[in-house]
Amino acid sequence: MARSVVPPWRQVADDLRRRIQSGEFPPGSPLPSLTSLAEQYQVGRTTARKAVGTLRDEEIVETVRGWGTFVADTDRGEA
Repeated sequence: MARSVVPPWRQVADDLRRRIQSGEFPPGSPLPSLTSLAEQYQVGRTTARKAVGTLRDEEIVETVRGWGTFVADTDRGEA
């Protein structure tokens, strides 16, 4: 990650959000593992975990214990 006043976890979360919104990760698709994200963004696993947690708090992704983290279906429940 580039040096910035924006914390690295926020940069990762913002980039993942952008990639999800662009359709790179469609609803229901899995996100890469925390290890893969950490390697891809050149950050620690703790930073990657906080970024994914931010997206989970925003209900953009869902974590299924033992299975991974998946892009949430934003259309479900809407009529």
